[in-house]
Amino acid sequence: MIWILLLALAAFGAGYGVRSWQLGLWPPAIGNVVSTAPQAEPIIRDELYQQVWTLLERDFYGEDPSLRSRIYGSVRGLAQAYNDSYTYFVEPQPRELERDQLRGSFGGIGAYIDPSEDGYTLRPIPGQPAELAGVQAGDRLIAIDDTQITQETELDTILTLVRGPVGSEVCLELQRENSATGTLSLLQICIERAEIQIPSVEWRLLDDNPTTANIGYMRHSIFSERSPDEILQAIQELQAAGADRFVFDLRGNPGGLVDAAVAIADLWLDEGVVLIERKAGGEERVFRSQAGDVSQGAPLVVLVDSGTASASEIVAGALRDRGRALLVGQQTFGKGSVQLVHDLVDQSSLHVTTARWFTPNENAIDGVGLTPDIVVDENTDPLVRAVETVQNVAAAP
Repeated sequence: MIWILLLALAAFGAGYGVRSWQLGLWPPAIGNVVSTAPQAEPIIRDELYQQVWTLLERDFYGEDPSLRSRIYGSVRGLAQAYNDSYTYFVEPQPRELERDQLRGSFGGIGAYIDPSEDGYTLRPIPGQPAELAGVQAGDRLIAIDDTQITQETELDTILTLVRGPVGSEVCLELQRENSATGTLSLLQICIERAEIQIPSVEWRLLDDNPTTANIGYMRHSIFSERSPDEILQAIQELQAAGADRFVFDLRGNPGGLVDAAVAIADLWLDEGVVLIERKAGGEERVFRSQAGDVSQGAPLVVLVDSGTASASEIVAGALRDRGRALLVGQQTFGKGSVQLVHDLVDQSSLHVTTARWFTPNENAIDGVGLTPDIVVDENTDPLVRAVETVQNVAAAP
């Protein structure tokens, strides 16, 4: 698998997956936490924990884990005790990568990183700092500043070391093979970090066939801060190029920021409900779209699958419930809970489930997902079916 360092678009650092990226309203302040536990329970909470800690330090035969590892393990286990897949603890390093992904940009060098049998190699992106500084495709990464890089080094560690404030410098030790002689040489290249943007949307006209040249195709990978502006740009550029109908591909999109999801749904909708959020105590919040469909009612089909989750399901559910789009593909994931993301004192974070989402027609998403209007079996190309569908959809009045 090829990872983007940019350094790095493709993996979300903490492990790219649905559970790592389903975020709720963001970022809330931690505030003061008041315990509602019975008065007797602090004895268990404090004395039992201290007793176990002391016994392990005294009696364990072997190398003790670091203090940090013990504390993080304790916090992680505490979060897991709530038996909710989306309530979890994230350590500082993957949390920083998570922030970068959701911001849609970071300070980096602009290169791809490829795992190899003996470590990692780099491929600079044309025109980005790594190429301008002299990095060549195939250069093997030996060290970043004073940290040695081996085959066992975690990708998250590499990403964290390479990224940093825009304008700061990172020095890479590289091994380069002479293609003519086969000899290896070591070199050091220092690079000034620049702002690297992470696109979340790619778009094009489906103009490889004259019958589909009027269809604009957009594939969306994550709901970041930049996503609404990217989708708006995609709609406008595709319409300027001749698109009068659209396929919006949310397959494999694990979600992201709720506000971005509401803003993207708003681009396609007139005034009305986009999302209903309900807390356990009965408190309800309704997110609404404003008047004005940017596409002016152009026919729209949304592609979904089992990897379509969270914020993606918000958008797909709103567009379908409001009669704005048809869904084509497979059943979606069914992640309809809201997480508060608390940034902690050491730059780690705690994600806590606090509410559930419902579509404008009061349909639950969590644990259910969305059933497409047109279910595509495994023997059919979903994009082909989406194109056939959107060609037969009449423009909205």
